[in-house]
Amino acid sequence: MNFKKMPKLSDRLIYVRKLYNLSQVELAEKAGTTQQAIQQAEKGKARQPRYLNRLAQELEIPADWLIFGEGEKLDIVQSTQKSQGLSDQSSDVLDQFFAMPETDQKLIYELMKSRQKKD
Repeated sequence: MNFKKMPKLSDRLIYVRKLYNLSQVELAEKAGTTQQAIQQAEKGKARQPRYLNRLAQELEIPADWLIFGEGEKLDIVQSTQKSQGLSDQSSDVLDQFFAMPETDQKLIYELMKSRQKKD
């Protein structure tokens, strides 16, 4: 299944919720958060929700698409294989990452991509 490119997190959340035919309450349960948190994110008012990685894992969708809106055509199977089996340390890193402002997240993400290309 392919996901279209969407620059806004709010649009991606609404798209995923409708794609899976879920209510805000059901989506919140899968994400480990509240319906109000989902509602705020869908309105574009959420500041860096920490539950996105968990939601991506639960729905077996590409985390980088859900979090960053990256990639025009992303393969769910490939992303699921990458996201399964996170260690506690990896989960902690992701939690710290999501606690940062979006500008810092983008800088770190770009640094990670550039370091990967050099090795």
